[in-house]
Amino acid sequence: TGENRDDGISMPFRFEACISTRPINRMDNKSKGGKPKKSSPVGQTLLEEATGRINEPLSHLFASSSAASSLDPQGELRRCMDRIRNRMAHCNDIDSYLKWVESCKQIVGINDDAKRTEEMAVTKLATLVVVANVADVLIGTTNFNDENDNPQVTNYESTDQIVERLFNLRSDAITRAVEIMSSFVNVKPKREAKAPKKSKDVVGTNHDSESKAKNGEVYQTKLAKTSDVNPATVARNQKLIEDVLSLCPALPLEFIAPAFRKFGALASASKKTNRNDSDDEDNLQSNFSRLIYNMPFRRFIITKSLLLVSGASTVIRAGSRFCSIPSNPIAAYMSLGPLLLAEFCSLCYDLENTSIATKNSASQSTHYLSLTQLSLRAFSFCVHGLSTSTTNQAMSNAQRVQFMISNAIRIASRAAPSSKDGWDYYQSLNVQGNNAPQDEIELKKSLTPFVSFKVDANAPVRLCLFSELMRSSMYGEAIECCHLIKAAAASFSEPSIKHHLSVMLLRCFEQIKQVGVGLLSLDHGEGNQNESCVCYAIDTAFELNNNLDGDTFVPFPHGFLGLDLMSKKGFQLARSKMGLTSMCPNYWPEKHLDRLMDEFSSQLGCPGTIQQITWALTVQLGCSSIFSEVMNSSSPVTKRNSGLACIRSASKTSGSNFAKETRSIANMISASIESGLNSAEFVTAKLIPHMSGSTLNMAQRLVMCLLMSASKVIHASSPSAEFVDTSGSFASLLLKSTKKLYSILARLLLSFLANPHSLESSETKCLLKYLASNLMQSVAALLYTLQEKHETTGGKFLTENKIETHGKISALLVCEKEKLDNAFLKIGAKLKHVGVISDWLQEYSFISLNRDFVIKRADIQLAKEREAPRTKKNTVSGDKRKINCETSGKMMKQKKNDKAAVPVAKIVEGDEEVDDVSHDSGGDEEFESDDNDVVSLGNLTNDMGDNDLSEGEDLDGDSFNADSNEHSSSEIEFDSENE
Repeated sequence: TGENRDDGISMPFRFEACISTRPINRMDNKSKGGKPKKSSPVGQTLLEEATGRINEPLSHLFASSSAASSLDPQGELRRCMDRIRNRMAHCNDIDSYLKWVESCKQIVGINDDAKRTEEMAVTKLATLVVVANVADVLIGTTNFNDENDNPQVTNYESTDQIVERLFNLRSDAITRAVEIMSSFVNVKPKREAKAPKKSKDVVGTNHDSESKAKNGEVYQTKLAKTSDVNPATVARNQKLIEDVLSLCPALPLEFIAPAFRKFGALASASKKTNRNDSDDEDNLQSNFSRLIYNMPFRRFIITKSLLLVSGASTVIRAGSRFCSIPSNPIAAYMSLGPLLLAEFCSLCYDLENTSIATKNSASQSTHYLSLTQLSLRAFSFCVHGLSTSTTNQAMSNAQRVQFMISNAIRIASRAAPSSKDGWDYYQSLNVQGNNAPQDEIELKKSLTPFVSFKVDANAPVRLCLFSELMRSSMYGEAIECCHLIKAAAASFSEPSIKHHLSVMLLRCFEQIKQVGVGLLSLDHGEGNQNESCVCYAIDTAFELNNNLDGDTFVPFPHGFLGLDLMSKKGFQLARSKMGLTSMCPNYWPEKHLDRLMDEFSSQLGCPGTIQQITWALTVQLGCSSIFSEVMNSSSPVTKRNSGLACIRSASKTSGSNFAKETRSIANMISASIESGLNSAEFVTAKLIPHMSGSTLNMAQRLVMCLLMSASKVIHASSPSAEFVDTSGSFASLLLKSTKKLYSILARLLLSFLANPHSLESSETKCLLKYLASNLMQSVAALLYTLQEKHETTGGKFLTENKIETHGKISALLVCEKEKLDNAFLKIGAKLKHVGVISDWLQEYSFISLNRDFVIKRADIQLAKEREAPRTKKNTVSGDKRKINCETSGKMMKQKKNDKAAVPVAKIVEGDEEVDDVSHDSGGDEEFESDDNDVVSLGNLTNDMGDNDLSEGEDLDGDSFNADSNEHSSSEIEFDSENE
C-alpha cells in the first residue's frame, strides 16, 4: 500500500495477477453417449468459466490475516489490514477496477468479434467476483469499538463511512456482473442457413458464429435497451452471484452483533422515537442514517448471520483449521438470537419485506426469501444450536433456550412496541406440565406466544404468532415458525409436552377465521388464499409425535418401575419413562372425545396424531362406493367426530394447491407406516430369534402392538386412497405396506412355536380380530379399486409400466397372504399338539383351500426357453429348441396319461424351501388350455364378495400355473426351519 498515504490511497488494486487468461474447456457439449447435453443458461456458463479462472483465494487470505492480527503483540498486521481496508473503501468506483481488462493485449488481439466479446466478459466477471469477495471480507474486519483508538480511521473518515463505501462497492460489483451475465443469450440454430447480414443490435455475427450456432454454443450480446432483458433472468443471475459470494469466509461475531445494534431494528426504533429532536434532512444525509434505512445492507447482515449460525460458511480462527462452528457457539446463539427476533418483529409491519410481496413479485418469487423469513430462519437455527448443544455447562439445554427466548421477547418488545401487549399477555399465563421438569415447563411457557390455542375461554380471543401469520397469508413466515417449534422441541425430555405442542399446532387453524387481536397486531388483510402451509405443520406434528410410535400401545411388565399401571397417572408415567407420548384425548376438539374414548377403552391401540390426521383426510376427501359398506360396518366415522380445521383449511384453497397438499400428507402417512413396519421387522428378524422366556413374550407383544398401529392407519387411509392421486400410487403404497405387514406377521407367528402358550395374549387376539373384521375387507376393496384404475386426469390412460407395477404389488400381496395362512395352519397344529384349544385362531384366519397347482423346475425352464428371443443365424439354437419342444411334448403326453396323485413339488431359492401339496382334483384338465397358464390380476379379484382371491407368482418373476378348481380339504405343510 506504500508509506505515502495520500498517493497510495487513491490508487485502486489491480487483480490481473490473480486471474488466469487461459480458458477452461467448457465447450464440450456432448455426453458419454455422444448425445448433446442439455444446454445451461449462458449467464451460468460464463460465471462458471469466470470462477474457474480465479487462482488466488484472496478472501480467505485476508480473513486469515485479520484473525491472526490478534496474535500480533505489536499490531503491525492489524495496521496493514486497516490500510488495505481504507484504500479499498476510498477507491469505490467499480470502473477503475475494470480498466486493465479493456487494455489487455491478449484479449484485444483476438480477431473474432464473438470470441473477443466473450473473453472480455469472462475476464470482467472474474474481476468483479474478486472485488466483491474482497469487499465482503474487509467489511467484517471493521471494529466499531476502537474508532477513537485507530488513527488510520479518525484522520480520514469514520467507521460508518468505511462500511458504507465497501458495501456500495460490493453492491456495484454484483450489479455490474448481473448486467454482463444477462446481456448474453443463446442463439437457436436456424433450419435454413442464410447469408449472414449485418445487424446493429447484434455484435459478432459472422460465418464462424453461424457454424457454431448449430451446436448451441454461440452467445450474442445485445446493445439494446434495458427493457429487453427478462426480469426473471436478472433475478436468476443475481441469485447465482450471491451463491458464489456465500462461499466467502463467515463474518466474525464481533462485527455482526454490533452492526445489528447500530444499524438494525433497535436503532431504527430509537430513530423513529427521537426524530423530532433533530433535523430530518441532516439525519438522512449522514452515513449512520443511510445504513439504518438501507434494506439491502440489512439483508446483507441477516444473511451473514444465517450463514454463521447454520454452519454453511467457513469460520476462520487464529491457530486452528477452517471449520463451520464459531469459536464460542453458545455465546453466538445467545447474542444473535434476540437481535434476529427483534428484526423479524420490526420487519413484519412493512409489507414489502414479507413473503406476501415476494410472492407477488414474479422476478423474485423463486430466487429470494423475504427479510422476515431470513430473520426468523436464522433465529430458528440459534434455537436449534442451543437445543442440541453437547457442551458441559451448569444450565441445561431447556434452560438455555428459555433464557434466550425470554431475552429475545424483551428486545422484540422494544424494537416493535405494538407487540408488547401480546408478549406480556402470554408471559402472564400459567402453564402446567404433566410430570415434566420445571425448566421444561418454563420453556413451554416461553413457546406459548408462538403456538397456543385458546388458553382462557373467558378471555377475548388472542391469536398466537402462527395463527396470525396464517390469517395474514404470510405462509413463508408460518413455515419458518413450524421449524422454530421443531427446533425448540429438541430440548424437551418429556414426550407429553411434545405431543401437546403438536396438537396445539394443528388446532391453531381453528382460530384463523375468528375475530381477535394477534400477537403483533398485523393488518395486512387476508392476502392470497390460494396457498397454505398445512403439510409443513402436519410434518412437524408427526415428528413431535415420534411418528407411529406415538400411536402405539406398548405393553409393560407387571410392576414396571413400581408404578400402578392400572391408574391413568401411572400408565402415562410409564409411557413417559419409555420416551412415548401420553395419550390425552382432551387435547383434541370436544367433538372427537366420544370416538377417542371408545377407541381407547377397546384396547385396540391409542389415538395419536397420525390416526387423527388420517381420518380427517379420509372424511374430507370422501370414500368410493365400494368402501361405503366397509366404513359403515367397521366404525362410525363422520366429519363431525373426525374432521380437523387444518385439512378443511387446505381444502378451501385452489384445486391445484389442495391436490399438492393432499399428496404431501399422503406421502408422510406412508412414510410413517413404513417406519413403524421397519421397527417391527427389525425386532422380529434380528432380536426375537435370540430371545427366550419372559423377554421373548414381551418382544412378541410389542411387535403385535406395532402391527396394530400400522393396520389402523392403513385401514383409515384406504377409503380415500383413490382420490389422493390420479395414478393410484398411494393405493399401491398402502398395498405394499400391507404385504410387508403380512410378511412380518407370518414370521412372528412362527416364532410362537417356541412358546405356544404366549399366543393367547390380549394383544395377539386384538390384532387378529382387527385384521379379520376391518383390515382384510379394506384391502380387498383396495385391490378391486386398483384393478379398475385405468385412466388418469384428462381421460388419459395409465402407462403399461404403471399397470404392471400395480399388478405385481397386488400379486405379491396375495402371495404373502397365503404364506400367512400357512403360518396359521402350522401354529394351529402346534397348539393342538401341546393340548391348547385353538378354535379362536381359526375364527380370525381365512385359509385358501382352492389352490391346486404344480410347480416344476422343468416347466419353468421350458417356459423361459419358449419365451426367449429367437435368432435366425444360429442354427444350433434351432436344434435345441426342437429338442426341447419334443421333450415338452413327451412330458405333456406322459402327464395326461398319468392318473395318479400329483407328487409334492419343492422349490429351493437360496435358503428358503417351500413344499406345496396338491391333490388330483382337476388334474386331467390341467394342460388342456393355455389360458389357464396365465396369471391375471382380474382373476384375483373377480369375486370379491366371496373373499375368493387367489394369485400365484414366483418372487423372482418366473411364471407358474395357477388353476381355480373345486374346494378341497388339502392341508398345506412346509418346513418351519427355513420359513
